[in-house]
Formats: sequence, structure tokens, C-alpha cells
Amino acid sequence: MKAGFSNLDTLRKFLLGNSLSPDHQFDAAITGIGLGMAGLCDAFCNRQFAYFESDTLIFSGDRSHYYLPRFPLVSIDQVQMRYFIADDWTDITGQPISWNAETGLLHFGYTLGRNPLQVKVTYTGGYWCETLEPDDENYPSDLPDAITNNQNLEARKFLLPEIVKSAWLLQCQEVWNKRDKLGLAITDTPDKQVSLDKLALIPIARQMLQPHVRYQLT
Repeated sequence: MKAGFSNLDTLRKFLLGNSLSPDHQFDAAITGIGLGMAGLCDAFCNRQFAYFESDTLIFSGDRSHYYLPRFPLVSIDQVQMRYFIADDWTDITGQPISWNAETGLLHFGYTLGRNPLQVKVTYTGGYWCETLEPDDENYPSDLPDAITNNQNLEARKFLLPEIVKSAWLLQCQEVWNKRDKLGLAITDTPDKQVSLDKLALIPIARQMLQPHVRYQLT
């Protein structure tokens, strides 16, 4: 089960420790924290880390290139364009379109046109991580064939960097430590209560994620 940048078992053991990890009463809360903090890491880094097959993206076509948010890239499956919403999509996949698997750069070879031209890209990319649980069939997972058979990058380059995973785990722990797990915060004095909406990325997580921030403007 996906819980952000790992399966639920990994996150549960990190937050609860091995002695308490078999207890499943907090699974829903832990999963929510994991997914939410993965989204926060994505937003901070201006990208989408998780591997996704046949993702789609629509953007304006008044440009010669675009940096796709989910990379490294496994494949560009289809590129289409249209001028108006009422128009059918026209397939323009192929040359002179080129792309950089490591950076996510998609280059059209020239400026396609001007507004209101739209481009729709279907592509596969991002970092892969284990989402099956230890008691699931076929655990541990094999890398998708699209990664192992990729001709552009080595398979290891599609594995989620350990520093990103560590930053995510530490951020999840920060939220978990401040969460009212038993619903008893109403008995606390106001100065002891924690407002979750004031939580942000902790300094160590920001520092660990900094090398993975994308600054390209698209």
C-alpha cells in the first residue's frame, strides 16, 4: 500500500518502532500523514517524485520546450496539440521532438505556435519505490519492465534517492510527534496544544531536499 515515498509497513515501523508496529489502529492516520508529507516534499521541490505510468499533462504551446514535472523520464508516449477546446487533438509525436531522460526536458525543435495553442503530453517517469506490504503476494516488487528495459538510463537511476526518503520520513515523524493521537488535546491547556496548520518542513528536511529542488521555469 502506498503511503507516500514507501509502503505503509516501512512508515509504520519508523514512526512506532518495531515493538508497536504490528498495531494497526493508527494505519489510516499514518497513511494520511505519509501521503500528505510526500505532497509537501513535491511542492517544496517544484516537481513530482513518484513513478507514474502514462501520466498526462496539458500546457500552453507558445514555447519551444517544457520541463515535465515527473522525472527521470522512462518514455514519452504521445505528444498532441490543439488550438481550441472544441478541436480534436492532433498527434505530433516523433521528430524533431527530443527529450532528456535525466532532467525531464521535452524539446519540440521550434516554437509550436501562440496562444491559445495547447499541448498534451502522455509520459512515464519519476522515482520508483516499494509499495507492496511484506505479506502481499510478489513482495518485494520487481522494477517495472519499462525501467529495467529502458535504453536511456540505468535502472538504478530510477530508484528514489535515499536522502529524499530520509527527509520525508523525518518530516512524517515531526507531524506524528505533534499529532493528538488519542483525541485528548481538549484537556490540554491552550499553550500546550499544537496547531497542525502551522507545521512546515523542518530545517533538516529542507536541507536534505535542497539539491533536488527544480528551479527551471516552464
